[in-house]
This record gives sequence, C-alpha cells and structure tokens, in this order.
Amino acid sequence: MDFQQSKTYINLQIALQNELQSNAKLQLFRKKADQDELLVIRYIFDTAARNAEFISERLRRILYGGDPSTLNNLLEASADAEKAEKSYREYSRIALEEGYQDIAALFNGIGNIKLSHDVAFHRTAEDIQNSELFCKPTETLWICLGCGNIIGGLCAPEICPICGYPQGYYQIYCQC
Repeated sequence: MDFQQSKTYINLQIALQNELQSNAKLQLFRKKADQDELLVIRYIFDTAARNAEFISERLRRILYGGDPSTLNNLLEASADAEKAEKSYREYSRIALEEGYQDIAALFNGIGNIKLSHDVAFHRTAEDIQNSELFCKPTETLWICLGCGNIIGGLCAPEICPICGYPQGYYQIYCQC
C-alpha cells in the first residue's frame, strides 16, 4: 500500500493540524496568563505550547520526508495565505448578506492581511529562486535588523560591520 494513500498518513496530517492548532491556542492562553501576571500558569502554557511545536516538527518531517527547505516553506505559506484570503472574502460576503456589516469589515480586513502575507511570502520565494535575496541587480539600501545599520550596495554585507551579525539579518531598507 502506498503510504500517502494510507489511513496512517491521513492520521498524521490530522495530528499535525491538531498540534499546530493547539500550539496557537496555548500561545493565546500564555499571553493572557502573562497579562494577569500569573507566571506559574504562563510557564505551564509556555511548556505545553513548546511541546506542541516540537511534536509538530516531528510529524511534519515524517509527512514530508525530512525538513522542507525555507523556499518550500515560503511557497506553502503563500498558498495557505492565498487560500485564507479567499476564505475571508467569502466570510465577508456572507456576513454582509446576513446584515453583519462590522463582522464583514473585520473579515475583509483579515483578508487584506492575508493578501499582504501572500505577497511577502511569494516575493521572498521569488528572490530566493532568482538568487536575489541578499543581492540585487541595482544599487540598493540594506538595513540590519539587529542594530539598524543602513548600508548601500548591490549586496547586503556578509557580516554587519557594526554588530557583527550575519547577512541573514539584512533586508532591503524601505522608508514606506
């Protein structure tokens, strides 16, 4: 029997979704306990969320035959964001039909956020595919996300001359 056609494979997919959902919910619970200054309870939620994250990583490695690359993660995240955006647009349409204008506006706003995520994931994946993540064909300003150093050049520096952090801490500087 082909593994991807097995009930076990389907159960692994369900388990992964359950662990991811659990992690997200526990993070919200942790945040509330932190706001309430209940550090012991925060620690419990933090531990459970971290456990769910580690379990998720293990299940994902089994499902995908190892750790997917960052490029594959960006492409998957882009597809997920695009799907979520369409869902929120539909939720907005239904809420409008039912007379819930405020909720329709909320869903539409969330759809805009998902669209923004999709664009960011997609552009970054294209930059990786075109070998332009840290080098551009024209002079560009780069900013270090560590210390804030701004430097011009075709490529971000291999090492930040100010804080010593690696190139991965650089992104294009935008005064948007």
